[in-house]
Amino acid sequence: MNQAIIIPAYNPDQNLPDYIRQLKQHGDFGIIVVDDGSTLPSKPIFDSIRGIEGCTVLIHERNLGKGAALKTAFRHVLEDCKTVTHVVTADADGQHAVEDVIQVTRETTRSARGLVFGVRDFVHPAIPGRSLFGNRLTSRLFHMLFGRRIQDTQTGLRGISRRELRWLMMIRGNRYDFEMNTLIHAVRENVEIREVGIRTIYLDHNSSSHYRPVLDSVRIFLKIIAGYFSGSSLYVKRAERELVEET
Repeated sequence: MNQAIIIPAYNPDQNLPDYIRQLKQHGDFGIIVVDDGSTLPSKPIFDSIRGIEGCTVLIHERNLGKGAALKTAFRHVLEDCKTVTHVVTADADGQHAVEDVIQVTRETTRSARGLVFGVRDFVHPAIPGRSLFGNRLTSRLFHMLFGRRIQDTQTGLRGISRRELRWLMMIRGNRYDFEMNTLIHAVRENVEIREVGIRTIYLDHNSSSHYRPVLDSVRIFLKIIAGYFSGSSLYVKRAERELVEET
């Protein structure tokens, strides 16, 4: 297995095992699911996932946040999955079509470095107002401050080459702010970012998402502004990144 799909999950619904089986039908992917402190009713779901060939379930005893879950999976890949050259992160709530995850996976494997973002179309009429507002505002603010237009700054569908994982683990933030910190650092350090268009899916108006519209949006806006005024102090520095890569 040269590719692994990482899925952080907090109290997922019953559809997650079937979603993973569909992903497995498209290739010999390793699947790494991080149980981020889910409650007891979710245990049968994770037990079912463990029974799927090629699946690994990592556990946080308490909820630490999406960023922490991703870092746990990255560490697992670096320490225990020596043959994995690329990973793709996907959300557990069904917002990423199987075909789009596969498309991002294929694009990611075309290069030994850099990031790939699966970007949604925010003129789609089905987008809930809270998601439309948050994504448009962050995209415009990011472009204004950093001079780089990213169509979907908050996408959770991201392809990552193995060589980028070490500095990603050093990025601050354990919740949704981790993904924004990653984006700011990548732009500042000229890490290659390729964008791939994906379907825009919001199930039941995004009711299953654990994203908190007000609190998490404020957190992300503050991170963008802090990243602009504080330079690289909130993120891994170039010298630190080079040191980690050498090891």
